Amino acid sequence: LDPNPCVAERVAAGQQLRMVNVGGSVSEVGPSGRPPSSQELYAAGRVIGYKCFDQNYDFMKCKAKDDNPTACVSEGDAVHGCVYGLFKQISSTTKKEFDALAKCLDNEDLQPHMCKAKQAAFESTFYAKTS
Repeated sequence: LDPNPCVAERVAAGQQLRMVNVGGSVSEVGPSGRPPSSQELYAAGRVIGYKCFDQNYDFMKCKAKDDNPTACVSEGDAVHGCVYGLFKQISSTTKKEFDALAKCLDNEDLQPHMCKAKQAAFESTFYAKTS
């Protein structure tokens, strides 16, 4: 994946949109970087589901008890921390396999069944390197 390191910025005079380079941190998924793209979330989804199960479960239990949007902030922060930590771990251990899977998903309109070989390569490499 080659994310565009630019973001749209409204220009005060005339309300035009222009692209502004915001630096190198944009290419890395994280709280101070950029959010994951849809193909990256699809590619990492099974790993996120497995590795962040406890944090997600705690968040869902909290939300079932209390509809107040601020009631489960700490549980939500734990989910975000787990997911961003996983993206950092993926980037440092299996970037090539992950990028190949994400690119396949992007090319195949997010159809996971079209990318099973790349998914198997990513997941087996990831678990081999992180277990």
